[in-house]
Amino acid sequence: MYIVFVLLITCCHTASFGQNFNRKEFEATIRKGIEKAYGASVRIWGIDTVTKRQNSAQFSGVVVDTMGHILTAAHAIVPGKRYKVIFPSGKEFLAEGMGKMGFEPKTGRPDAAMIKIIEKGSWPVAEMGWSSSLKVNEPCISIAYPTTLNQPLPTIRVGRISNPLTPWGFVESSCKMEPGDSGGPLFDYMGRVIALHSRIDKSELINFEIPVDTYRKYWTALSVADTYEAYPSREDGIKNDPLSGNIISFEELENLTTTFSRPGAQFEGKDLRVKSMLKGEEQQIFSTVILPEGKVFKDLAKEGSILLSKSSMVGEQIMVAQGTEWVKATVIARDKESDLVLLRIAKRLKNGIKLTSADTSGSAFSDLGRFLISPLNGQDNRVSVLGSGYFKQPIKFSSGYFGASANFKNEQIILTRINPDSPAEIAKLQLGDQITGINGIPINKPEQYGAELMKYAPGDTITIQGIREGNSYNLNVALTKMPVRFTVHPADQFDGGKSFRLDGFEQVFAHDAILKPEECGGPVFDLDGKFYGINIARFSRTSCLVISPKTIYDFALKSLQN
Repeated sequence: MYIVFVLLITCCHTASFGQNFNRKEFEATIRKGIEKAYGASVRIWGIDTVTKRQNSAQFSGVVVDTMGHILTAAHAIVPGKRYKVIFPSGKEFLAEGMGKMGFEPKTGRPDAAMIKIIEKGSWPVAEMGWSSSLKVNEPCISIAYPTTLNQPLPTIRVGRISNPLTPWGFVESSCKMEPGDSGGPLFDYMGRVIALHSRIDKSELINFEIPVDTYRKYWTALSVADTYEAYPSREDGIKNDPLSGNIISFEELENLTTTFSRPGAQFEGKDLRVKSMLKGEEQQIFSTVILPEGKVFKDLAKEGSILLSKSSMVGEQIMVAQGTEWVKATVIARDKESDLVLLRIAKRLKNGIKLTSADTSGSAFSDLGRFLISPLNGQDNRVSVLGSGYFKQPIKFSSGYFGASANFKNEQIILTRINPDSPAEIAKLQLGDQITGINGIPINKPEQYGAELMKYAPGDTITIQGIREGNSYNLNVALTKMPVRFTVHPADQFDGGKSFRLDGFEQVFAHDAILKPEECGGPVFDLDGKFYGINIARFSRTSCLVISPKTIYDFALKSLQN
């Protein structure tokens, strides 16, 4: 199997790769590597064996043998502690923390650790590679579980090796990671484990990995449940990589935009910039032109052209860029749940997306690892890989701010903390108030309190039903945006930051494009020009979210009916 992969990429590299790079064959190689490695990439958290409840942060790992040994990061585990291990298949097993080495003060290196499944069973196994044979610009694949997405299946990211061995003993790659990815596997293009995720820098393209040779060298020591304060005296012998002489690297991977730019002309004119006034300030965002194909869009575009964009980034006095000019646009419809806005301009446009009901039944999961292009009119196109299947991303980070905490006391929801200057304080709620309902929905269980509040967005006004000193009341509370909390973690300090509205979507998939919030709203295509949806949010350091064609079509159909 290895020879097939090597020959495939060698074929792409013959003559002049810069001029003759076969994007489709390269994509096929990456997808085969993902298929081989995916099943053994696991989601992990600590578990209380009595209550069966999670008692640690989520992290990632990879199973590397039939005995159940799992490679992960030292900063994520405690020797002897019990862990739940969840495979992409949904199978769950109990594991125990084994050895860990993370003793260097500044970097935590070598940050290598192992846990082991203690239950009987069978599971997928990933093959271990060799970090000693890595090359600069060798393709690599990440399959891990970011905490913020909180999905049962991992997300895919593809990048390159930028430094096979840094002065601090790490492998450096451009495969983006964030909290939750710690301990997750980095694979080579053949689907072999070459490193494990450890830490990041501010730039999305600087990510540090634990070399897999560290695990090979100290396998015996890591197989014992112990915390090492220095490198163990016993070292295991390491054989050389039998494929070291055939490992392929490409300078062209230093700039995927340039490498994948040739099909870019077919996307011209399908995304247009939109500007508007939003809360007194000019705001720009991209939009997607929809051509009048099918009854729904023909009826909507009778008097010009229609465009779709991100509603929360489009305000009033809307203008759309047409070459060097700006033309007026009007709103046909908005949808709060999908965060889509449908616009119309008087001018007939020739380029755009042909979307019909036939385009809405695909499954993103079957296309994992497919290369995607997000065209940005007047800027370089952004290249990414499709990292997940469709999933629901419930509202959490984008919900409105209320600012009052409650405890369950004597079977009542009682306010126990009201944050200074919060909407709850401004509305005159008080400590000790019993909350009985929100917008007429009865609240009598702890989980109902938070779940009901999270349904509402900044700017919404809700009515709180409560009891104070035996007297019932109704108070209106105007929710605001969640206050910004300063964090020194690089995962929250990437250039451009996250979208204001970044979750609460019914059907989206994740990809690893580097987009700023104001660069969302435009279309996403594969290398053949197939439309995959609209960039609806920059969600996190590792992920942008794309809203599905089905959601777009359903929104347009509902707009026509209304």
